[in-house]
Amino acid sequence: MNLLKIDETDDTPKVMIDTDLSIFIISGSSTPEDALSTYKPIIEWIAADDCQLDNCQCKFFFKYFSSASHHLVFEILSQLDRLYKQGRNLSIEWGYEVIDEDMLRIGLDFASILSIPFEFCPKN
Repeated sequence: MNLLKIDETDDTPKVMIDTDLSIFIISGSSTPEDALSTYKPIIEWIAADDCQLDNCQCKFFFKYFSSASHHLVFEILSQLDRLYKQGRNLSIEWGYEVIDEDMLRIGLDFASILSIPFEFCPKN
């Protein structure tokens, strides 16, 4: 599995993961009624035995996400952290709007729990 692409909707983020190009991006708003169905393919993709994700800065930029999405985004980060601890060259870029202190705080909370390196990138 080298590619996972999910188009953005009004209530779900854009997902682009391409191991051949070292691209991992999840961005947009995340307020789906069924957050598990939105994030399950990503979690399963990362957890798969044949996941080739390496040498990649995994980029997250949420304009907003619901509490259900919060839990599942943490699960994705935990899976990436597991790969990092296995020796994969991975890091997290946590983007947030300059005025969105809540999203920055969420990223800081995630970073304090996980071992994978985080970089925080304010965006206008």
